[in-house]
Amino acid sequence: MSSDRVRGLALILGILFLAAAPASPPGEDELFRQVKVDVFDQNWPAVLSGCEGILAKFPSGRSAPQAGFYRAKALTRIPGRESEGLKAFREFIAAHPDDRVLGEQAWAALFSAACDGRTAPRPQCVAALNDGLASEWRYVSTLAAIQASDTSDPALRKRSLPVLKKAYDAQTDAEIRNEILISILKIDPKQVPSTEPGTPREAARPPRGAGRSPTLIRLTVYNKQEKRYDLKVNLPVAFARMLIDAVDDDQKKEMKSAAKSKGIDLDDIFESIETAGAGKLLEVDDDTCHIEIWIE
Repeated sequence: MSSDRVRGLALILGILFLAAAPASPPGEDELFRQVKVDVFDQNWPAVLSGCEGILAKFPSGRSAPQAGFYRAKALTRIPGRESEGLKAFREFIAAHPDDRVLGEQAWAALFSAACDGRTAPRPQCVAALNDGLASEWRYVSTLAAIQASDTSDPALRKRSLPVLKKAYDAQTDAEIRNEILISILKIDPKQVPSTEPGTPREAARPPRGAGRSPTLIRLTVYNKQEKRYDLKVNLPVAFARMLIDAVDDDQKKEMKSAAKSKGIDLDDIFESIETAGAGKLLEVDDDTCHIEIWIE
């Protein structure tokens, strides 16, 4: 038999051997890649199955922490197994006290799964937020306090106020500060901290009587003909200031121009409110309506 035939026969036998040999089981990396694909597709039963497979085969593997996180998330997304998911997130947080990144994600997912700000707070929501408020991680306690501002639980809202105020003082990101400020406004507008740093103009302001600056602008429009209020607005001063500060330059120019046409200097309006102190700011009365604006 020629050498070419021998090589050909060896190649054929090799191919047949490889085809007949059992396929090697997928490794940890391959299994976790599939889990990430299933997460992207939001195929939560597949995510749960894949994560439990990884945790069973590679309990100490590199992907085990993330598999544990995704397992809990999958459970909260599968109808009828939500309570298992909440428990799984708590177990995950307890098992990974030093994993700041996944730990914070787990807390956020736990709050989201346990709470719905549009409904009355459920027991698991109140429990999760109370635990979050006690966290040593500022991100977690702040997130819990923000979430608590959307609940109707008075004790929870009261407990979140000092956390929000402390976070507001420490936060440097303007967008996050605004979110914290809105949360404080939802709970108690009178607790809103000053939104502007000290300036020479502020130092020159006259004393404010009892020492508390106005925090609320009230507006009522009473329709005399129909004997009813067409409008009742209670607008926190800090929120009004924040809304004006948040608009872009072009819109602000238009607002200033419109205000100026009515004899109002928008730049000094808040300083005027501070200087005037609490009391009636404007009253207009005619045959059709009665308008009152006062601050307190």
